[in-house]
Amino acid sequence: MAELRPHPDRLATTLADCLAPGPGGPFAPPGPDARAARIDLKLRVAAFQAAAARSPAAAAHLAHWPAAAHPDLWAGAVPDLVARAFAVRLEEAIALAGPAPSAELPPFDPLRDQHFSGRELRKKKDLLVASATARVRFSRKEGLLCVLRDDALHVANCLWFDARRDLGTLDHFVPDPAERPRLFSAQFLQPREYQVGGTTTRLRLTGRLGRGPIGWPCELEIAASREQAGVALRLRLEHRHPGWRLRARFRGVPAGLLRHQCTDVADAVAQPSGGFLAYTLVRSCERLTVGAHSVAVPAAQCLGRLEHTFTLG
Repeated sequence: MAELRPHPDRLATTLADCLAPGPGGPFAPPGPDARAARIDLKLRVAAFQAAAARSPAAAAHLAHWPAAAHPDLWAGAVPDLVARAFAVRLEEAIALAGPAPSAELPPFDPLRDQHFSGRELRKKKDLLVASATARVRFSRKEGLLCVLRDDALHVANCLWFDARRDLGTLDHFVPDPAERPRLFSAQFLQPREYQVGGTTTRLRLTGRLGRGPIGWPCELEIAASREQAGVALRLRLEHRHPGWRLRARFRGVPAGLLRHQCTDVADAVAQPSGGFLAYTLVRSCERLTVGAHSVAVPAAQCLGRLEHTFTLG
């Protein structure tokens, strides 16, 4: 059996180097966890795929780097300068497609719609966001309660988060054997704003995942219209901790009823107490393996603000 070599993209120092003819394969594929590394790049890839589907000009802008010929490039298992240049190319292609069809809800009318915050909001014990197909209720007792009537789904406290130290590389997640995953429930987030219009509803929750020195400030916005299908959950994170993996866990919700605006970073986890779908929100790795060498990739830590959007139902 022929020895697998690192893909030429891993040896590249610029995006142009990826076009230069390299040694023949066979090449080692990206590791299984590379699909969840450089999450900021994966969010751009998903936006590009949507742009390419509606614009030939957007698709042609990356025609020189097809995913089949450059798996490491699209997985992000490349040095920082190459990944940064690829991200710029993705953004250029997205811009070529023009504005995407808007999925935003109609703006609220401050004179006719209801707005709750502060003391008035704290008095409300049950906060409902409903679409034509799904409902999400929030309370401190049950966290996020997801209801899908057509699918006979009724799951309380369905949204959790887990964090675990990551001792691996871009290719492989390696948990710290001395630590267990840290679990956080969405029920500990605090309601900040609740807006109710004629057909639309928005709820904004804020808080921090983690009470110690390691934690992630976050904001969760839940929005829906009774005239449209699905409830949108927009999660905004401030990521400040290198060397950690943070995931969102949806318990009791079938994969077919959830859509994540990102490339595939989901894992189905089975447990005796009940399974869940885990969506990686960030893998903050800083090492890339190139053959027998370890290369520093500090930009792959993805520090700063990240935004993930899920649609339920």
